[in-house]
Amino acid sequence: MEDSMDDVNDIDSIEDVFKSAANYVRQIGSRIGAEKLLYFYARYKQVSNGLCTTPKPGLLDFQGRQKWDAWKKLGDMTKIQAMREYISLLDNTEPGWRSKFLCAGDDISNDYQSKKSNQKSGMGIFVSTMQSADEELSDQQKTIFHWCQEGNVSKVKAMLNSTGHQINQLDSEGMGLLHWASDRGLEDMVTLLLENGADVNLQDCDGQTAMHYAVSCEHENIVRVLVSWKADFKIRDTDGNSALDIASSDMKVLFDSLGVNMG
Repeated sequence: MEDSMDDVNDIDSIEDVFKSAANYVRQIGSRIGAEKLLYFYARYKQVSNGLCTTPKPGLLDFQGRQKWDAWKKLGDMTKIQAMREYISLLDNTEPGWRSKFLCAGDDISNDYQSKKSNQKSGMGIFVSTMQSADEELSDQQKTIFHWCQEGNVSKVKAMLNSTGHQINQLDSEGMGLLHWASDRGLEDMVTLLLENGADVNLQDCDGQTAMHYAVSCEHENIVRVLVSWKADFKIRDTDGNSALDIASSDMKVLFDSLGVNMG
């Protein structure tokens, strides 16, 4: 059977299928329930980082605590086992995903298969897809990061003015407000943050900038805004990739039209 785990018996094959699976989950995340997203998230973290040794997020960071708990419960699960469980759940959730995804012929799929490391590492695969984890929070429970993720410009603006929040502070996910806004494609939010002093080249815990996020998610509107604010395309993340390195062919056409020096 095409989607059987028998297809991924050796380590190299498992890693190849896992990387494709992670990219596929990023694309379909909006239709996956929160429980499954946490399952995927925890195993992705186990593969990428191993045993959870990071401090548990604070009491008010409800989404961060959910993710931390899911990852922590895996204990010393091996990388291979985590990949197998990740792939197995996707096979059960989206039967036939491999043939649909790998035969689609789109730039993202092809680039991912050929370059393997050009999509965001760390938690970026799950940044957009974990939105549903916030659904049950009351307004009183939400932090400025929650409001930013939801695109509520007025709330974020009010909190920046009233709470003295450090606009370039990273949250428990290792991301700043500008990273979240760029990942979600929230142009008005990105503009607000930049106008209020956000560092256009701020790097997250994986060394990635807002431009990495915008390019990876192919948010052309955000790329245009960041270019107008003189974002540095050549900053490299911890894997050695710049925003230009992970750009699809369509993104490179956009860069060229914006006069970006890709040399």
